[in-house]
Amino acid sequence: MANQKIINDSDTELKISVVIANEEYQKQYNSELSIIAKTAKFDGFRQGKVPPSVIKKKFDAQCHQKSISNLIEFYTQKINLEKKLDLIDSPSVKLIDAPTSEKDLSFEVTFNKMPEVELGNLKDIKLSIPEVNITDKDIDIVITNIQKQNTVWTDSPDKSKSGNKIVVDYLGRIDGKEFKNNKQEDFSFIIDDIVKGDPATVALFREFSKECLEKNINDQVVVTNNMPKDFPDKELAGKLVKYDVKIKKISSGSLPELNKDFFALLGIVTDNVDEFKRNVKNHMEFELRDKMVSKKYGLVNEKLVDFFDFVPPESMVNKHQQELENQYASLKKSDENIDDKIKEIAIKRVKLNIIYIKLAKEVNTIISDQEAIDFSNEQSPSFRQFFSEKLKKDKTSALMDIKNKIVENAIVEHVINIATVTPIKKTFAEAMDE
Repeated sequence: MANQKIINDSDTELKISVVIANEEYQKQYNSELSIIAKTAKFDGFRQGKVPPSVIKKKFDAQCHQKSISNLIEFYTQKINLEKKLDLIDSPSVKLIDAPTSEKDLSFEVTFNKMPEVELGNLKDIKLSIPEVNITDKDIDIVITNIQKQNTVWTDSPDKSKSGNKIVVDYLGRIDGKEFKNNKQEDFSFIIDDIVKGDPATVALFREFSKECLEKNINDQVVVTNNMPKDFPDKELAGKLVKYDVKIKKISSGSLPELNKDFFALLGIVTDNVDEFKRNVKNHMEFELRDKMVSKKYGLVNEKLVDFFDFVPPESMVNKHQQELENQYASLKKSDENIDDKIKEIAIKRVKLNIIYIKLAKEVNTIISDQEAIDFSNEQSPSFRQFFSEKLKKDKTSALMDIKNKIVENAIVEHVINIATVTPIKKTFAEAMDE
């Protein structure tokens, strides 16, 4: 017999303490022992005729562990069936006492209940999704960017101007004092180049460009930059940084011509500009598709988390929170609010996992190996290369990853098909820069 005591019964969790009488454990133990006795072979004894004392001496630990495991599994399933629980995941068990001559087997089992998630309300979700058509102008812009990435630089004796590459040494100080990673030699940048990144990085490059314009080699300038108050490094946040900069080299650039040699440099064998443009467009289409998949994931996931209002099981949140704390342990020194941010991320992740479990029942989740391979072959060259290498190392794991990806894609598209969607027209560059 087993005694059960409810420790916690909330909307999200059921935790029960179970104590199994020693008599029941002993019955299970003897059963395990008899199963082994039927097939055990020992020198000097016929099969099935080995004395119980001999069997027990050799297999005591094995029977003990298996009896505990079987009893825990039996009562966990029994409680689940009796309570008719709709669970998020498998129950978790904590062993309190292993059975001995003085103690009964006791354990705690925690069931994470599936919250109420009414999928019929998906139609009330509102999404704004970019709509992009690649134009000839988009292709020309990309080709110009490719040319810029392969600019031929030559030393210039003239004063610096917009578009020149500048090489400098710099030393930064705050209130006259140096700080960590405050200096660099042979730092290069292009004056007035478009820089992508966080606001602090963009602002710094802008100030370097402004102060180094119309200057000569060996000129020294001072660049000042106000760091944002929310900058992650608290030593720099909200501070005015002054950089002493020495210009060491000025280079002027020329774009390569669109010819056979340039195309070959990019791995395209042709001397036809139109053929080159078709290759570029094909690559752009792969990039755009990958970007749109990622964009849709972000938009849908954000909306799902905000739209469905429920409290996720605390045990699941705590587990994710612990994993995140280990992952971001190094940030604790520089961000005093990191614990709150980690808790918020953990809650969102658990909520999203629960919603996806519910949504998975609405799409096809039975994906064959061939369907996974076909899906991979339709992806970008870089993805196909990555998948091919992974397939060689661990075929089962690689195929499972792809199947999960297909299901996740299907869930996202399922939400989009039901939700109220407003298309937002964007250029290729606008979509890729988001």
